[in-house]
Amino acid sequence: MLNAPADQITVIYPGVEPRFRPVDDGELLQRVRAKYDLPQRYILSLGTVQPRKNYAGLMAALAGMSVPDVALVIVGGRGWLSDGIYRAAERLGLSARVCFLGFVDDADLPAIYSLAELFALPSLYEGFGIPLLEAMACGTPVVAADNSSLPEVVGQAGVLVDARDTGTLAEAMRQLLAHPEQRRELAQRGLARACQFSWQHAAEQLLATYRHVGAS
Repeated sequence: MLNAPADQITVIYPGVEPRFRPVDDGELLQRVRAKYDLPQRYILSLGTVQPRKNYAGLMAALAGMSVPDVALVIVGGRGWLSDGIYRAAERLGLSARVCFLGFVDDADLPAIYSLAELFALPSLYEGFGIPLLEAMACGTPVVAADNSSLPEVVGQAGVLVDARDTGTLAEAMRQLLAHPEQRRELAQRGLARACQFSWQHAAEQLLATYRHVGAS
């Protein structure tokens, strides 16, 4: 730790790209669904397949939800110690309900977010959590872990849970899936929340910080 005084620290949040917005073009959505063979109803998660993303915990929560018509779609390439994560789907009897898409075309991401019933990021820790911003900007309700930086990203616009409590995670997702009005409310909150994070604002903050330091 640098032990720097708090009044000498400026926190500058990253932004979300403008291309992340709700997709309502039915033809485009149908094309993307067919391209990746996406399930009719799915929970989405995104990030490198590695232990800290807690995908095994997310799959265990899916298995405990008793909502058999909902699948889990995971977007992201293989990372360290990923073999056990892929095997977890088979061990939990979820091979037919967990789709590992690997890398996808960036241009398709807004549609993949928009098609999802909800976005889940129960990571054990995160540096920031840009996929949460992307999901909220696309109008997708989010469930996230209550650790590290994630509460700062989500604010009051999503559901926060203990990443290590599989039962609580399962119940949070089950409740959202069962209540479309709650999903709509969180989607609206998420859209408003995502608007607070822009690269323009980040650049202005950084420039102001440089000027402040230069004038000191």
